[in-house]
Amino acid sequence: MNTKLLDSSPTPSEVSGRMAEMVLSEEELHHHWKKVKSRFNDMSESQRVDEFQKFWEKGFEVTELDKKTGLLYSSSPLMRVFTICHEQLVEGYLQFKGERLETQEEIAAAVQIVKRSIESTIRRFKGIVKEEGAEPGYADSKEPVSCFYGFQEGFGSDDYLIGMFFSEGGHTRAINEVVEEWGQFGVRTEPVGTERDVHTRRTSLWNLYFDRKEYRKNFAKLSHEERLKEIKDLSEKGIKFRYTDRKTNHNYNTDVIPFGMEQYSRRFSYDFMLKYSEKNLPGASARREEIDRLEKSLFGIIAKHNGFVTIIERDLIQASNACLSLQESEDFDGKGHVYVQFPSKNARSRASEEVFEKLSSYGVQFSLEKGEEPSPGEQNAILRQELDSKRARLDLSWKMLEWRKERHREESIELENAEAGLLQRERDINKIEQNLPECEKHPNHKRTNSSDRESMGTKENTEYLPAP
Repeated sequence: MNTKLLDSSPTPSEVSGRMAEMVLSEEELHHHWKKVKSRFNDMSESQRVDEFQKFWEKGFEVTELDKKTGLLYSSSPLMRVFTICHEQLVEGYLQFKGERLETQEEIAAAVQIVKRSIESTIRRFKGIVKEEGAEPGYADSKEPVSCFYGFQEGFGSDDYLIGMFFSEGGHTRAINEVVEEWGQFGVRTEPVGTERDVHTRRTSLWNLYFDRKEYRKNFAKLSHEERLKEIKDLSEKGIKFRYTDRKTNHNYNTDVIPFGMEQYSRRFSYDFMLKYSEKNLPGASARREEIDRLEKSLFGIIAKHNGFVTIIERDLIQASNACLSLQESEDFDGKGHVYVQFPSKNARSRASEEVFEKLSSYGVQFSLEKGEEPSPGEQNAILRQELDSKRARLDLSWKMLEWRKERHREESIELENAEAGLLQRERDINKIEQNLPECEKHPNHKRTNSSDRESMGTKENTEYLPAP
């Protein structure tokens, strides 16, 4: 029996996948997609998800928008990471279950309970748990990069599960249920890559379905108040539209807001230097561990105030440090940014104030959005941040001045030495000049020619005495 052939045999899942590919040609898949689109509005949520999952299994990428709800369905799964922080899990078990998790074995067992619960929720909303090494539905980067978006293993979490959804509604409901059930036990949610992908797909479809000519006709018949409501709706959909009323000369323009910067949003930023001086700067490995702890604290505060992380961006400053994983970064020199959507102005204010109170010593900062009215606490935090920045710039200026003064002292010493050398040469030349008349009276005396004198530099010259 040929064991080599047996070893290379495909698994049952691979066989079913290949058979699925063989069943329908690309032309037939296109035809099937047209049939799904034609009856999309009459299909139930479950039927829609089943169809898009089948397309995913066949590697056929399609996306549709429910115009009534504004929700996406896609065969390129919408993903979300559910992360678990061990420290907060231990605190949660003690506070809400009255159980102490004192050993690593007890913590590991609790983690598995949480994971099984999260997995059950994902599957209940017709999602799939991404297996390690499984194709996630999009092409992972194989080239080293210096900018990382979204979840990175080993930063801000201890354990995690990735859910893959074919319906934005299921995606959202699963996130809400997991966070509601396990949020107080240290379970949080982070984007994979960037949520911009979902936003871009939705915006593209809204624009594709937008009949501008017909819309302008209807828009002209509306009252001023109705027009303002329509403009707001178009802005939220990402549709650019401009209309000028010829009678009143009033301009109506949509204001398309960049993703991650919606109402009640906030960007938190931090430097991987963590406010260390260059003399005391820890190595890359030690700073990665500190960033991990910092992000756990930051994400914990965000979760506490019901914030939803939309974008995580970690940027290495030098492109020469590009790598496949942040863990592989050699000197770990860069910046981190976390974009968050809060449910209300008060939640955003309270979170911002707590982040400043607990993490400003690590260099975590936030900035106000354009036109935003800060709370008194936020205003104080902003003023303190500005004061810290000014103090840091002043300290740097003092250091630069000290460096220049030190350089000036070194240059002064060099100038003094150069001046002493020139004075010595001048004394040597004066001595030769004084002896010159005697040499002229006694021409037979051995004389030093001019080239010899020049080579003597600042050394002692020979005395020129009359011949006996």
